[in-house]
Amino acid sequence: MKTKLMIALFSTLLLGACQNSQMGMDTKDMKETTEMMSSMSGEKMDKMDNMSSKDEKMDKKMGEMDDMTQSTFTTLEGKEVSLADYKGKKVIVNTFPSVDTGVCALQTINFNKAVGDLTDTVVITVSKDLPFALGRFCADKEINNAITVSDYKYRDFENNNGLLIEELGLLSRAVFVLDEQGVIRYKEVLEEIGEEPNYNNALDALKKL
Repeated sequence: MKTKLMIALFSTLLLGACQNSQMGMDTKDMKETTEMMSSMSGEKMDKMDNMSSKDEKMDKKMGEMDDMTQSTFTTLEGKEVSLADYKGKKVIVNTFPSVDTGVCALQTINFNKAVGDLTDTVVITVSKDLPFALGRFCADKEINNAITVSDYKYRDFENNNGLLIEELGLLSRAVFVLDEQGVIRYKEVLEEIGEEPNYNNALDALKKL
């Protein structure tokens, strides 16, 4: 079991390194990850599939009040914040496994740019990265419009909304659009960890509110 989890995690890191290379980032991580996986004796790498959460809580109908607004997160400054604090505004909730993978970085950067000129709208990005790592990422990529928080401490988001990838202990890649009352009006949960969300669909749903 431990070997299987290691393979899954290393596959995630390799995917992120490949994406980072496409973004013009350093390929050192990709090389190191490949060497680590090559050194694993007697095991072959398999594709990661069936990575979507099976929690029944994700089967809630659109428009039904969710426990999502009761979730508490940790900010980059170590403070507590809840989605309920943003009632009265339109909210995009952007979740992903880790900012250390290329797709997750793209997801955060794209939504940060998309809402730059929107009023009464906030983007909240959620992962289980430590606040220190998130802070470095935001400073490096100039993430100024999105509110970046961590679910590492309370784990409310994974427990209340069924977004945990059990094989990795990380959050699934997903996008939610909440109206001013905190009701979910749009959601997309990606089954494949390497896929990007449909940014246009999420933004179109936001504009209709």
